[in-house]
Amino acid sequence: THSGTFQADEALGCWLLRQTPTYRNSPVIRSRDPTVLDQCDIVIDVGGIYDHEKLRYDHHQRDYDEKFTPKLNKDGTSTERCTKLSASGLVYRHYGKNVIKEYYPDLTDDMLDMAYEKMYNTFMEAIDAIDTGVEPIPANDASIALVYRDSTGLSSRVSRCNPRWNEVDELTNESPNPDERFEIASKLCGEDFMSVLTKIVEADLP
Repeated sequence: THSGTFQADEALGCWLLRQTPTYRNSPVIRSRDPTVLDQCDIVIDVGGIYDHEKLRYDHHQRDYDEKFTPKLNKDGTSTERCTKLSASGLVYRHYGKNVIKEYYPDLTDDMLDMAYEKMYNTFMEAIDAIDTGVEPIPANDASIALVYRDSTGLSSRVSRCNPRWNEVDELTNESPNPDERFEIASKLCGEDFMSVLTKIVEADLP
């Protein structure tokens, strides 16, 4: 993923990938250098390419318009989402069910589908929406229901993990290592993901 200031988007995406057997012990390389990215097995949130076969998951392309499956309503109808998938949303689209199965291997296919959908609605969509600039309520019509609900404040908490420009470690008298801070942020994302997933599977599913 990219170097520099990080957000919940790529921190969560890396955590999700590390829950799968393929990437469980993988190091995270943070760079914007194309020659470095070309050597990586999988790249998220940088590179200008979304191609699942090539394992490239960026969402900053001019013509990009990827969204999660339409939202199912209680009356049986569905609603097209306005939220575009961020990098972590793309990772969740392709690997989310695998992650859920790692922790809950006994779920039936129907229950897995329900958990996958509900996890996006409850947790993932807010990460996507905040990263891609979607307002919770459209500015021109306050009577419209919430587009999404940010129930964890995760994006703000991850943002605060970034080293401040003038921050100095009291023990080393040096600036904090941003890659180490990224790992802290990624772990934070995982803790929130699992907290919501546990509630969905163990309390909300029929």
